[in-house]
Amino acid sequence: MRYILSILVLFCTLTTSCSKPQVRFTPEAKDSFERLLEQMLPHKALPMDQLVIKTALQKLGTPYVAGTLEEDPEMLTVHMDKTDCILFVEMCLAFSLTLKEENPDFASYCDNLQKLRYRNGIVEDYASRIHYTSEWIRQAAERGIMEEITAEIGGVAWPQEFSFMSTHTGSYRQLRENPSLLEKIRATEEYLNGFEYHYIPKDEISACEHLIHDGDIICFNSTAKGLDIAHVGYAYWQEGRLTFIHASSVEMKVVINKKPLTEYISGIKSNNGIRVVRLK
Repeated sequence: MRYILSILVLFCTLTTSCSKPQVRFTPEAKDSFERLLEQMLPHKALPMDQLVIKTALQKLGTPYVAGTLEEDPEMLTVHMDKTDCILFVEMCLAFSLTLKEENPDFASYCDNLQKLRYRNGIVEDYASRIHYTSEWIRQAAERGIMEEITAEIGGVAWPQEFSFMSTHTGSYRQLRENPSLLEKIRATEEYLNGFEYHYIPKDEISACEHLIHDGDIICFNSTAKGLDIAHVGYAYWQEGRLTFIHASSVEMKVVINKKPLTEYISGIKSNNGIRVVRLK
């Protein structure tokens, strides 16, 4: 009976601002949120950059699991105890935004998560979920949550193109099964192609790393044609060295990266540099 109840809770309905207010979560996810909230409430007055770092450190050891959002039907899916790299950054940010509210609770956390993850905070279908990190940054920047500072701290122009999803439909089950979504994805790519982008080449990071703060979001460029970002994490200064906290697909959990940022990135052939985003 307890098992059946847990399955039913997967389709609990919370009051949110979306047109489809259903949220997929387990009782364990909600319990995990409540424990984290209790641990973090004494720190809610901290600035956002410090708050996300404290939250990230609380989540060290969380298992890395890919594809946790790929369930049908499309709805806000909430996990607290398994994550991938972008969902880890998103979770810590949504939690910190929630903590700043007068009466933080699980419903408001879900609302903050949805406003980050979906275009205009509205869940319609797979294409309404934000898939390119650049769009995720742009939407949050328009809401005043963050700003990209790559150019400001020494970045150079980067002719970024967006086409990966529309040219690799075989890699996305939802696009294979529902070709009508493809036009929406192409429209998003065309929109993103209309902006200018900058990056810090990997051999120039050491010259400007002193301008990167704890809690900045480090975005690792992808060299795959048509794809912008391959990995993300939170900048973290440890013993005078700049590293980062991230959900590692190598260590299969959330970790403080053992190598400094410059050393780590020098060994990645599929990367040419980084972008940096600062929370407000």
